Amino acid sequence: MSGCARRSTVDLTDPRTDFRGSAMKPKDSRLRRLLALATDNWPARGCLAVCAASIGTAFVAPDSLFAMAHVPLTAPLSTMAITLPFGPGTEGGGAAQVLAVGFSAVWLLLCALVNAAALGALTHHVRDSRAARHA
Repeated sequence: MSGCARRSTVDLTDPRTDFRGSAMKPKDSRLRRLLALATDNWPARGCLAVCAASIGTAFVAPDSLFAMAHVPLTAPLSTMAITLPFGPGTEGGGAAQVLAVGFSAVWLLLCALVNAAALGALTHHVRDSRAARHA
């Protein structure tokens, strides 16, 4: 082996690199962190599961109380869509109605992910502060 070849180690704990050791793009890193916070602990997964079950129940039995559980689970962000001039129930033809329902569904999904990520970050903070206190 020649002297020019050198070995390098990969630091897997560095959030700026992926498993191969190459630098990740900032956009990928932020999206991965958001999804990781929203799905890597039980409280955040439970929040997403209850929200998904509530949305499914809203289609099957819209008069039940559980059908509206997604509203408080996505609360502060999902209420901002009320100020927009379009959404489900707007007057208009088929294309406008489909666009309004599609936008509302994407907005609701984004709100659920952001709230689950906030719950996941809070869970991580509590766990880390307890571990630091008992160490």
